[in-house]
Amino acid sequence: MINQKAYAINDNMNSIILAGALVWDRILGEPSVKIHPTVWMGNYIRFIWEKKKRRSPLTDFIWGAFLLLSGVILFSIPVFFLFQFVGSSQPVLKVLLGIPFLKVSFSIRYLLQAAGEIRDELLLENLAEARRLTAYHLVSRDTSTLSQEEIVSAVIESVAENITDSFISPLFYFFLCGIPGAWAFRFINTGDAMIAYRNKEYEWGGKTTAWADSFLNWIPARLTGIGIVLATLLIPGISGKNSWKSMIKNHSRTASPNAGWTMGAMAGSLNIRLEKKGEYLLDGGSDTLTASKIDNCLKITLLSLIMTMFFLILLVQGGVWALNMAV
Repeated sequence: MINQKAYAINDNMNSIILAGALVWDRILGEPSVKIHPTVWMGNYIRFIWEKKKRRSPLTDFIWGAFLLLSGVILFSIPVFFLFQFVGSSQPVLKVLLGIPFLKVSFSIRYLLQAAGEIRDELLLENLAEARRLTAYHLVSRDTSTLSQEEIVSAVIESVAENITDSFISPLFYFFLCGIPGAWAFRFINTGDAMIAYRNKEYEWGGKTTAWADSFLNWIPARLTGIGIVLATLLIPGISGKNSWKSMIKNHSRTASPNAGWTMGAMAGSLNIRLEKKGEYLLDGGSDTLTASKIDNCLKITLLSLIMTMFFLILLVQGGVWALNMAV
């Protein structure tokens, strides 16, 4: 039989760790770059990539697979053994370690704060600064000639896409595999942001990372899209029906198999079109793209994250209950 008491203790500790990590993110934000594991992950990816010698697509592919596997082992296995050593017998120590270890696997305050800063500059009609902040915080595209409407679109696209891999996916793998799972996801997602590009430099070397990231985000992206739709039902003046229709209509219009679910749902929620020229157009409505749309986007985002997070908790609890019944 499964030890139900042990499961209950572990679930309680995980709940405390999650609550503490959320409070940490809200109040303290990100730790210094000198001690931030995501920065270490990025440095490792850069170091290993620079050691690659270009020979052929096959050798690039193998090198990229080695980078992915070695990084996951390097950053998640020690964390696994650390928490195995601490164990459930030392709950206070596990919680004290678990809170910062989980926190560094996700970030939501930074994303929402950046979007708020850009909204404020647009309200002040400071388009040049809004362009600079958008490029600095959120997107890799050239923002120097973007109009106000295009800046608003870029901000909403970025928020809608990143709430999955910045928040929901790390928590999803925390619930499934503990903190090591959240760290493994964070390494893969960091690699996707750095080397998963379709160009001469990264095309073959970044494939395994891109595939792994798309696979790991597959379920969380769809849950997050549904969370956005459900959130709109609780906000007066926003159409949940349009959000759902837009998500279904637009989810396949992005190169990513996952981004279109959340961006499509958000476009319909706000009754707007989201466009990245030359790549996609998500038609969720005909409203004008104004700074107030960023405000509504942030409201929907916060509510959808709360709903999706609690859904994940119920999902995991239901899984544990079903496992107990089966055994």
